[in-house]
Amino acid sequence: MMTELRLAGLHASLTIHRDSFGVAHVRAENEHDAWFGQAFVAALDRLWQLEYDRRRATGRWSEVVGRAALAGDTLARRMQLGRSAQADVAAMSAPTRAMFEAYAAGVNAYLQSGLPLPPEYAAAGITPEPWEPWHSCALFKIRHVLMGVWPQKLAQAQLLARIGPDAYARLDGRPPIGSAVILPPDGAVKRTFEAGAEELREAARQLGFLDSLEGGSNSWAVHGGRTTTGKPVLCNDSHRALDVPSVYWQVHITCPDFDAIGATFPGMPGFPHFGHNGHVAWNITHACGDYQDLYIEQFDRERPGHYQTPAGWAEAQLWTERIMVAPDKTPDQPNGERRHEEVPVELWRTRHGPIVHGDPRDGLALALRYTATEEPNRAWECLRPMLGVRTVAELHETQREWVDPANNLVSADIEGNIGYLTRGYLPIRSSEAHRQFPAPGWTGENEWVGRVAFERLPQEINPAAGYIVTANQQIIPGDDPYIAHDFSSPARAERIYELARGADRDVNTDPFTPQEIASWQADVTSRPARAWVSLLQRVGPYTGEAERARAMLVTFDGALLAESAAALLYSFFRREIARGIFEPVMGAAAWIWLTGSDDTTLHAIITRCMANVVDTLDKANGATDSQNGQSWNALLPVALAAAWRRTMQAAGPDPTLWSWSDHHQTNAKHPMALCFPQHAQAEGWTPPRVPVGGDGDTVQVGSYLWRDTPDFPLVSLSVYRQVVDLSRIEHASFVIPGGVSGVPSSPHYQDQLEAWRTRTRIPMHYAPEAVNDAAVETVTLRPV
Repeated sequence: MMTELRLAGLHASLTIHRDSFGVAHVRAENEHDAWFGQAFVAALDRLWQLEYDRRRATGRWSEVVGRAALAGDTLARRMQLGRSAQADVAAMSAPTRAMFEAYAAGVNAYLQSGLPLPPEYAAAGITPEPWEPWHSCALFKIRHVLMGVWPQKLAQAQLLARIGPDAYARLDGRPPIGSAVILPPDGAVKRTFEAGAEELREAARQLGFLDSLEGGSNSWAVHGGRTTTGKPVLCNDSHRALDVPSVYWQVHITCPDFDAIGATFPGMPGFPHFGHNGHVAWNITHACGDYQDLYIEQFDRERPGHYQTPAGWAEAQLWTERIMVAPDKTPDQPNGERRHEEVPVELWRTRHGPIVHGDPRDGLALALRYTATEEPNRAWECLRPMLGVRTVAELHETQREWVDPANNLVSADIEGNIGYLTRGYLPIRSSEAHRQFPAPGWTGENEWVGRVAFERLPQEINPAAGYIVTANQQIIPGDDPYIAHDFSSPARAERIYELARGADRDVNTDPFTPQEIASWQADVTSRPARAWVSLLQRVGPYTGEAERARAMLVTFDGALLAESAAALLYSFFRREIARGIFEPVMGAAAWIWLTGSDDTTLHAIITRCMANVVDTLDKANGATDSQNGQSWNALLPVALAAAWRRTMQAAGPDPTLWSWSDHHQTNAKHPMALCFPQHAQAEGWTPPRVPVGGDGDTVQVGSYLWRDTPDFPLVSLSVYRQVVDLSRIEHASFVIPGGVSGVPSSPHYQDQLEAWRTRTRIPMHYAPEAVNDAAVETVTLRPV
């Protein structure tokens, strides 16, 4: 099918080929039109997603859905992401600003084209406003600001305030000593930071007021010396909550200056996270870097706005903005009759940054210092140069100014190199007080005093091990430079290392095929599950329900396959044993608070602490060894019996009918579904649930909360998978859990879901002849 459109803002004609999955291949005659074309098809595919992200970033989602979004909008206003994004654009170099301006022009060309708007606009009763260059920066920030460490520090502080320093000191969420690091690939964690009891007591004293106040991905590169082709293979899957539509959007843009394909955020020019340019392929995972600090600011209640500094009292900046809040909408109420309520929001800023939690008028509040908003963000200068690189070393060099988030950048090139770089702004601090909790802002002892130099950031090309693995684990064995206090549980990383080392083969004589390396994305073997099974094989027998559960689990191989009965029982056991270990330490009320919340950051505390428990299991003895004062022979029967009962309640009395996938499924919801269910249900905006294997400890991730429920709905999973065999880079592949289109009526709204479910991928058509052969639709855009 051939279509032609004339649009203002183009410099020359450009062609858009769509393949059978709707992926757009934009072929332009100049760089300006390449960005224009990328934006035009992004708006065509995902305009409502652009609208949603822009409004969330600027604190305007309440205008659409009402009071349900007011808390989020208030926080967005407090973080002042819009002001920061505008400052970023003002500081851009001329070529980078031209890139963002061309992108904005492409979005606006769609708005002016007369093409239909997504159905959500009619349901919401709004029309789109023009896109501005700074909106792209704001969109990127809102997608990352809560991925930083400040929610984690706040959660830890709240827990400390609830349970006190003595109990908190008995919880250890740091990576276990000896667990895997990224560099060197065969290295292990060394413990370098210890918080003493007195430090915890002081933190608890300072953080008592918090009790009243209201972070993963995999990637790996295998060198050609370990593959059948003699060239590297690069794989990744990015983990986030499942959005509708998916957060990532696939596209291919070509012009005389570059030719790149991959995935990006709709609304963002370039390929900051995933893609290849025919010479170099790259992907990222979250580095878990500590690039956000919370400062406790002490305000004078008698003189609102005055806060304590080392030099005395200073006056905070204060201004008021108004959030327009839509009323509840009924199906028979015309859009024009919806009158909005104005809700004023006070915005404060101290020398450390914006106040994000608490009310200065009450005397204490928290200010956020964040690399992405600390000063005009120069990260956008990296986007254009990285598309023209020819080697891994050149790619690393383009990342000098990257700021946020701190990423593990893994790459490979057709010359045979593989590389790793920690990219991003890592602050140098004058103290260690910030590492776990908010720190006092009035002493002058806890300040940022510099940035880790690019040359000191961990990086390596062609490590001797022959592979690179990142799964949000600790990056280097020690603490110089300091990157973070906490990282993700090392379980996923250690399983990928196990696969990459080829424990059952000699990779020199029996190298990996690219297909084998790609297959690791589907691995559902849990190393923690195997450790628990090993312990259960060394204890007992018990009696009754505890022994029935133990008998089933001792034959479990740790593979959380979708159809597995043992996987379901193990998952209930995992919850029950965590409760048995930690509830006596923190108390029942704190345990209920921690596990009853929807806040995934709170649940992550348990996950990190459990990693240290699992690390002790290989040598544990049921009768003599203990956890928090309780022997395993006291803990295990209670947890096993409870798990057996919970599994029967959830899945029935017949274990032969139990299935992990019946209780472990996606639960994605369109952002409008809760507010406008009459539209969302009628139009099929929310996709069907999909059963998934694995859990938060497996390479094929399917994370769930620790909440005591009959099911284990996923809260984090793979939202983008990519495989690039550098021996035939033009045949790379990718997939997302949904489709490129965000329009519910489009055939490409969910047409990749089955491939994603079955851990297969769709082709990245790259070579011109392949793009032409695969095209099922062609659109030509011509200047007016």
